[in-house]
Amino acid sequence: MDTVKDEAASIFEIIVQTRIWNARHGGVFVEKKGGVESNEYLRQVGIEPDVKCEGGRIFTMRNPALMTKELSGLAREKSGVTFHITSLNPINPGNKPDDFEKRALEQFELGRREMIKVDRSGPEPLFRYMAPLFVEESCLPCHKSQGYEIGDIRGGISVNVPVSGLLRKMIMNRLVIAGLSILTIAFLLGILYSMVWKLVVKLNDSQNRLKEMSITDELTGLRNRRHIMQRLDEEFQRARRMDKSLGIIMLDIDHFKRINDEFGHRFGDVVLKTIAQRAPAMLREYDLLGRIGGEEFLIVSPDTDVDETAIIAERIRRIIGEQGVLHDGREVKITVSAGITMLKEEDRGIDALLSRVDKALYKAKQEGRDRVAVL
Repeated sequence: MDTVKDEAASIFEIIVQTRIWNARHGGVFVEKKGGVESNEYLRQVGIEPDVKCEGGRIFTMRNPALMTKELSGLAREKSGVTFHITSLNPINPGNKPDDFEKRALEQFELGRREMIKVDRSGPEPLFRYMAPLFVEESCLPCHKSQGYEIGDIRGGISVNVPVSGLLRKMIMNRLVIAGLSILTIAFLLGILYSMVWKLVVKLNDSQNRLKEMSITDELTGLRNRRHIMQRLDEEFQRARRMDKSLGIIMLDIDHFKRINDEFGHRFGDVVLKTIAQRAPAMLREYDLLGRIGGEEFLIVSPDTDVDETAIIAERIRRIIGEQGVLHDGREVKITVSAGITMLKEEDRGIDALLSRVDKALYKAKQEGRDRVAVL
């Protein structure tokens, strides 16, 4: 099923990019003829979908949601694949989620980034894939009235791939290849399919590499400052919205300048990499770790109280202090200090959290280093 999942995920990404293009251009207008109807739901959010031009021709807006629905109809006719835009708070009742989509949307609110399922309840099995949609500035003209803000999860798109249809296609392709009567056609189709598939794979690989490079710290392989701050803001907004707890830990290598001066910057890099390798083993699956400065690291720990957050910080401090770093055949002792703070009711943004955790780290340093302090 990995191949089917990759196909569904690729379809999702293409749909999302198409929707972003549509939204950033304020919708696409088509002429009202041949059964083309206006989207009445746009009027409910204060947007007039129709434009009358000289000569009496009328053009009507195809916003991202309606475009997605109509593209799904074309995809169903072509390959049997369908996709459905949905939300827990839809403007259009036709976008109401089914049971699978509702569970997925609830999980997205908790931080999950995709859901899959093989659905055998219908006449043929379906591979179902769903991922969330995030609010961008171009989405606000239609959705701001619903209370959404930039970065919120406003819904998702589910992609449904008929599994039996794919199996039938594979069988038919083998039969076609085996038949001498259509060998030439099959050969040409195979070449065309191969070229297109390789192009898609290369584009996907390039996109994935660029995306990974943009969010990764080159030295340690951890998430970089820009990305970890973005994820902190997302978790901050989610915690405030859902009345959840949120803890953050700031780690700093003790006497790092002295380490560089005494052993050289190359060894300093080895120390940074070593901490980046050891710290993740002390974290939970959904904790986030990134490098935010020269020798500073930030851990975002959703849904934890202060005691749990302190346990995580203390585990990291202890394991790093107990296991030295080898240099020229001898073990060099390395210690870290950690500051901890929790989301508070009066916090209005991540700056308040960062300022407080920085003060907690300073407190740990002032009290003698190699310790954890809480503010």
